[in-house]
Amino acid sequence: MEHFNKRFTTSDGDTYAYDYIPAKEDKRTLLFIHGCPSSRHDWRYQIADLSEAGYGVIAPDCLGYGDSDKRVDLEAYRLKRLSGHFAELLDHENVDKVVGVSHDWGSMVMSRVVVWHPERFHKLVFMSAGYTAPGVFFDIDGLNVWSQSELGYMQLGYWYFFNSYDAEQVITKNLESFFHLAYADDPSLWIKGLAAINGTREWLTSGNKGSLPPWLTEGDKARWLEINSRENTIAGLLNYYRSLMRGIQAPDEDPLTDQERTLNVPVLGICGGDDMVTRADQIGGGIRPYASKGYTEVVLEGAGHWIMLEKRAEVSKALLDFVRAR
Repeated sequence: MEHFNKRFTTSDGDTYAYDYIPAKEDKRTLLFIHGCPSSRHDWRYQIADLSEAGYGVIAPDCLGYGDSDKRVDLEAYRLKRLSGHFAELLDHENVDKVVGVSHDWGSMVMSRVVVWHPERFHKLVFMSAGYTAPGVFFDIDGLNVWSQSELGYMQLGYWYFFNSYDAEQVITKNLESFFHLAYADDPSLWIKGLAAINGTREWLTSGNKGSLPPWLTEGDKARWLEINSRENTIAGLLNYYRSLMRGIQAPDEDPLTDQERTLNVPVLGICGGDDMVTRADQIGGGIRPYASKGYTEVVLEGAGHWIMLEKRAEVSKALLDFVRAR
């Protein structure tokens, strides 16, 4: 257990919880960055599989999540600042370079870490969400209008709810409903229950609860509920969305050039064929224009958003194949 539930405090005072298993011999280390509303626990299968194969793994709870510090001020979630925290964590464990692996909102975070600290990466893996080039306008309104017209539903309607003044109170009051929406057994539930404008609010305030998906246990649910009932955890996860929508990232990111945004390492995308929000047919669109060393894509048919849980063997194999390739 010496490798699990470790603690590290950054130079500016934030404490992170993380798991770290060193690599064996000369094998590489993978840095896992989770998304929303998750924790490092969602990487449990990949931590086991990759470390068993001899690879190093380091998986922190992002700021505001899990066992890491909970900050309520938006400025604390400047992604340039948080990118520095990841670099400091690698320094703390004497890890020079990693294969970065991200999922969901973790891909937004890793998109910044690799731009501010490109020297720390051998390769990149974006799961269930692609590269979002920092400093390029992220047009939520435009995407929602386009997806409503072309797909028949909005993809990011829930962002408006997350940015609302009372989202923390509504989610906290209806936490079990939020769990069942986030980890829906039926991926199509996200079309009306998450992605539509007011869909998330209506699902939560109606007290809806779905069935537990087969890739989660009652113990997983209990652990998630305990973690996310802690003070300021919901505020923390919402601040990632709010900081982007309210322009907190702009002063750091707007001056970046296309050269600085270019990904100069090989990139892999892994996505679920049934993901209704971060769709498989879209993940490569943000990656290919910047992937100067090549882009490979794996689509896992029959999987929704939580591919590392739904398709353990397939995801671990894709990671191992990509890491081993020279």
